[in-house]
Amino acid sequence: EHFLVSLDSRSETIDSSVQLAVRKEDFTVSLLRLHETNFLDTLRNKLSLGVDKRN
Repeated sequence: EHFLVSLDSRSETIDSSVQLAVRKEDFTVSLLRLHETNFLDTLRNKLSLGVDKRN
């Protein structure tokens, strides 16, 4: 069985023998919000929702 792992617009296919570890780091990140962008539009574009990739 294979799985697709994605992070920060990078994707990798792995099989079930791979172990993943997710942990919280000790630092924080400040984010900048731009008024002309929208979270849902960004998510929709990254996931290619509504896009027919057959053409």
